[in-house]
Amino acid sequence: MNLVWPDTAIEILLICVLALLARGLLKRLIKRWIERTAKRVEEPGGGLSSRAAAMIAQAGGLSVERQAHRTRTVGTMLGSLVDASLALIVVFMVLQALGVNIAPALASAGIGGIAIGFGAQSLVKDVISGLFLMMEDQFGVGDHVDIGTLNGTVQSLGLRATRIQDSNGEIWYVRNGEIVTLGNRTQGWSNANISIPVAYSEDPRQVISLLTEVCRGLAEEPEWAEQILEPPKVLGMSELAAGQANYLIVVKCPGDQQWAVEREIRARVMTAFQDAGIKAPLTLPAGPAS
Repeated sequence: MNLVWPDTAIEILLICVLALLARGLLKRLIKRWIERTAKRVEEPGGGLSSRAAAMIAQAGGLSVERQAHRTRTVGTMLGSLVDASLALIVVFMVLQALGVNIAPALASAGIGGIAIGFGAQSLVKDVISGLFLMMEDQFGVGDHVDIGTLNGTVQSLGLRATRIQDSNGEIWYVRNGEIVTLGNRTQGWSNANISIPVAYSEDPRQVISLLTEVCRGLAEEPEWAEQILEPPKVLGMSELAAGQANYLIVVKCPGDQQWAVEREIRARVMTAFQDAGIKAPLTLPAGPAS
């Protein structure tokens, strides 16, 4: 190993300087991309009109903030990947400058990498899927999601797996690479489809008028105005059954708020029916068990 130390030292110094310059350039490009993406995410979009657009934008504020934060998180991960890659390249180039034969090491690393690659295909698939889940903000912590037959609230979102808690409190771990079909009930808006059963003998016009009055009163209250994107619609009688008529109310709400609105409307309708003397359908007693 014949080394000319002044020349070798200069070469090593040049390698380190070039690596630092490359690191700075790549970090700046990543930072610029992250800032541009985060800014685009945080800017309110067009295309929606009237009160619904404003309410969706306000209701989606946390989602927008989470998406911007997630974009910056991905940028941090890319920066770490750049550091690790450049460090590995610098190590090999410095060893080569010192006269170390790195060909056997590269050959061994290549063979080992191929072997590990075949064994880690599912891991790579999970990690890549996790990155896209985070970058596209398909769901986040606290969202209520449907993944296949699983329904629950997202507890954590990692690069490899997602943790979900169902309505029974059971914790489920889902590999990101196995998520094929995903429904998010929290993002955007949702409809509360409320069916109100009334005795068959009641006047439909009186029932519809009372339901409209209840819905209008709820929508005008400041406490509930932010949970209702559009004026509730009383669609009238939707079904006739034995001894009862069902009336349908549709309310457009921010994502994951339809259940609260439905509970409040049902409670107010029950009180209004009692005050107006409108009867609920009779429930026939169950026959004796055979």
